Amino acid sequence: MTKPITGQYEYTHSSGVGLDYFTSRVDRIILQTNGQFIYIVQERSRLANAAQSLMSGQQVATNAPEIRREGSYTTQGNVITFHFDDGTQDQGQLAWNGGVIQYGPNFFNQVSDSTLLPPTHRLKKDMDDIAKGLKIASTIGGMAVKAAKTIHDTMQSTQEPGIGPAQSSPPAQPVQSALPAQPSPAPAQQVQSPPPAYTTAAQPVQNTPTPPTQRDQETLFCDQCGARVRPGKRFCNNCGAQLP
Repeated sequence: MTKPITGQYEYTHSSGVGLDYFTSRVDRIILQTNGQFIYIVQERSRLANAAQSLMSGQQVATNAPEIRREGSYTTQGNVITFHFDDGTQDQGQLAWNGGVIQYGPNFFNQVSDSTLLPPTHRLKKDMDDIAKGLKIASTIGGMAVKAAKTIHDTMQSTQEPGIGPAQSSPPAQPVQSALPAQPSPAPAQQVQSPPPAYTTAAQPVQNTPTPPTQRDQETLFCDQCGARVRPGKRFCNNCGAQLP
């Protein structure tokens, strides 16, 4: 080993979207000089934890939820063995220069020789991410305020009399359809037409048969064949003789 292995090691689960302070997870291994270690696993990112708190109806939490395990460690060559206080143990691999610990599938890079103070580069990066996050939040907050004000003004304008759907005056078309109240030309023409009584009086009276004249009464029988003939006939229907 070219350098002491004590210090702080980090492995970052990056989200790939930037602003690692809010969106990523950072696991840490702290190897102390007295042979003790602290293993810290960040369960969720700060953004994911805040969203979960909001969905569950709790107060929005911006902290990073962590699992903290402690114990002692021993080294033999490039192998480091972790003896956890709960009775379990696990092994990792040390790099030849002591700057990297492979624990499980992850490679923890040494970020500080101090076991108490946070690494300088981590503080600087976190401060930059926080500043960018506040700027984004301010922009989004300003847009939300403008949107809320627009919605409020729209709702208030629709409630004023004579504007939008709040108008109480009746529509124009129903008023126009109710205006005509004068009789139409058709009823006037029917009034000027002759009454039914006039038409009935003008109908011809059925002709009643006139009583036979004296001449018709004298020729009721044919003089030639004696057949009866109808009054008013000129010829006999039986023999064809001319009637007087």
